[in-house]
Amino acid sequence: MQAYSNFLLFVFFILVSPTGGCSEGDSGRKAGEAPAADGLADVPARLSGQITEPIDGALFARGENIAIVVSMDDDRGKAASVNMTANGREAAFTGEVPGRLYWDTSDQPVGTRQLRITAVFDDGTRETYPLRIELKSDIVPALYGYRIINSYPHDIRAFTQGLLYDNGYLYESTGRYGESTLRKVRPETGEVLRSLNLDRDLFGEGLSLHDGKLYQLTWKSHVGFIYDKDSFRVLGRIHYPTEGWGLTSNGVNLIKTDGSHYLYVMEPQYFTEADRIEVYDNNGKVDNLNELEFIDGNVYANVFDTDYIVIIEPETGRVTGRIDLTGLLDQRYHHPNLDVLNGIAYDRENDRLFVTGKNWPRLFEIEKVPRQD
Repeated sequence: MQAYSNFLLFVFFILVSPTGGCSEGDSGRKAGEAPAADGLADVPARLSGQITEPIDGALFARGENIAIVVSMDDDRGKAASVNMTANGREAAFTGEVPGRLYWDTSDQPVGTRQLRITAVFDDGTRETYPLRIELKSDIVPALYGYRIINSYPHDIRAFTQGLLYDNGYLYESTGRYGESTLRKVRPETGEVLRSLNLDRDLFGEGLSLHDGKLYQLTWKSHVGFIYDKDSFRVLGRIHYPTEGWGLTSNGVNLIKTDGSHYLYVMEPQYFTEADRIEVYDNNGKVDNLNELEFIDGNVYANVFDTDYIVIIEPETGRVTGRIDLTGLLDQRYHHPNLDVLNGIAYDRENDRLFVTGKNWPRLFEIEKVPRQD
């Protein structure tokens, strides 16, 4: 009786085991083969082709016509059709598989492009070859110095993280735990006209005015606030998964930084990510993007822990200019708590550019001046 029971168990195991029977839709497929896709023949366990040039992660300049070599290790012959995508979007190319494909990158933004080249052969077999390409900027940024137009008092206790100008006043977000504030400031005198203290466990960061409301980020808490511009009354909260650094508005969306080389384009209603822009100059990616201002269609960004502001073309992510503000704050204003350059504000009506820094005693109105270095 025991032997008979064991036999029944063995038969049951054979019937339900994945390798012991064929489920609907898998009939006729050999063990180890992938399921058929889109009516094409099964994908082979081993690819016959591979990309031999360029190496994965190779760096090119935007605009180059990149040669991609696909080699085969059998006599499968020419592919009947070839498709290429870059970051999930169709990419135009010339050439064939096996052989050389030429990809013109003139219409691409800078940054990392994840390519997928898919070849379909006469027997219906489909093979996909992935390749990661990095595109740097194809232009050398214009270099600017500065001319000081005016210098104004600035609260030495203000650890400036966000700055903007609107209708004759500066609005400022200051940082540090236990000291973070939102402020309205008279620029000519540095007088703080209105101030709101953040909770002691919040570190104030970027600030922007969008649709008549103030948006303020915090550093590591993944939360920000929407305020009534006049009363500083909290209208709502925003949430985001990254750190919060700089913030500005292009009039349609908000643009955020997190200290990396990314600009995050955020739709304002729910603060969800609508797009992500990688920022590169002619040498490679530009990290540590911090406080932001949107000026004449370009994004101006402080580069953290430097005396530079970079000018970014948002359509492509290319750095088109670099402002060197070395020596802006005269030595006589230095003090033990002085920190780095940070804070950009723009008066659009009068075409005035303001900059300051963390715990700086001065706010500067400057004009950028072309340099020939």
